[in-house]
Amino acid sequence: MATAIVNGTNTSRTQKNSRPPRPKLACFSFAAYAKTLVDNLKSSNIPVSDGLSDFEFISIESTYNFTFPPDLRTILQQGLPIYLGFPNWRCSSPQQLQILLSLPVLSVLRKVSQRKFWHPSWGPEPQDRDRALDLARTFLTRVPVLVPIYRHYYIPASPNLAGNPVFYVDHDGDVRLLSFDLAGFFREAEFLCKRSGADEPAWAATSARKIEFWSDMADTGADTRECCWWDCMNGEQRECLEDVFWRLRDGGWREEEVKEMMMMMNGE
Repeated sequence: MATAIVNGTNTSRTQKNSRPPRPKLACFSFAAYAKTLVDNLKSSNIPVSDGLSDFEFISIESTYNFTFPPDLRTILQQGLPIYLGFPNWRCSSPQQLQILLSLPVLSVLRKVSQRKFWHPSWGPEPQDRDRALDLARTFLTRVPVLVPIYRHYYIPASPNLAGNPVFYVDHDGDVRLLSFDLAGFFREAEFLCKRSGADEPAWAATSARKIEFWSDMADTGADTRECCWWDCMNGEQRECLEDVFWRLRDGGWREEEVKEMMMMMNGE
């Protein structure tokens, strides 16, 4: 109940909030937050085994060529969830873990193969499907690795900082921003019993950090395609312009400069 004073008279009225109250902030360290979270997982009947050792982290990161972001590392040091949907970094086969790590890129490549996605920064889309896939595959080797957290939810491995956003990536290549950081993800997680009223770390992100490629995918949607003026040209002209585009890029010209020059070539 909130009390309002109208014309000098106390009048009580009920205020209806359009959104639930924000959890109160708590000055958790990463380690303290990780311990609280693992205890919450256990109380939610989610099996949790001993945390990963330094040796296990080194082995995983060297095998799969990525580095766990610090906040996820701290949680996995405290305890390793072994419930259905969580990646079992200790007992899953190398093939299973490689598939989990590869799924986001494979999902995007599936979109490319179906002619449903082509990122503007990749230049003109080749008409030949195999060539388009080869180019897309090359570009996707340069984007940040997405590390699986739970089912279709991933966190970028780079930049290697705490507070990276969590993305949802499905098998169809659709990408959505799920939460600003890991704390936000676990605060809303359906598998946890204690969600409402839980303390939120004072360091919890209040906006999403920009992540190369994946933030663009989440902002624009995986079905968004940018049409270029050379898309309307015949095969021979298009192939010639593609060759010019990549020669200029290989020569050190920035993408924006190349596009500007090619637009001038078209008389626009």
